[in-house]
Amino acid sequence: MSIIKKIDDSFEKIFISLFMITMSIFIFVQVISRYVFGDSVTWTEEASRYLFIWLIFLTIGIGFKENKHISIDIILDLCPPIVQKVMKQVVYLLVFSLSIFFVYEGYILVQQMMVFGQTSANMQIPMWLVYLALPVGFLLTTIRLLQISITLWTNQSEVQD
Repeated sequence: MSIIKKIDDSFEKIFISLFMITMSIFIFVQVISRYVFGDSVTWTEEASRYLFIWLIFLTIGIGFKENKHISIDIILDLCPPIVQKVMKQVVYLLVFSLSIFFVYEGYILVQQMMVFGQTSANMQIPMWLVYLALPVGFLLTTIRLLQISITLWTNQSEVQD
């Protein structure tokens, strides 16, 4: 069971770390090739952009799981603990609904991109791989929202921070 917990805790973080390291290397290669050798490696800019898109969508769920998203909680702090839980749950349900919508629409978008067969300009990779970040990211977000909703009501502490 501990292996499943480790995978659950670090799944997105592993990919985000790999994408961030790769993106940094690509940007470093681009800068060196442009300013030292006077010629740029064109595919590194495109690859970095696509990795950044994936980074953005993969971090949404982690933000919810670790309670790192920006929030204005002045009114929430004035409420009793049970009202705080209810208000948080309402927000989670609203974001969950929006996430499900984005998973569905993202799936349709990926399907359309597969039919069109569009490829990227420099690397010639299928663009549906780039657009796949939308449904995958929001699918992981829905999973994380379910987890924190369950934790909100099963945790013995008053309110999660």
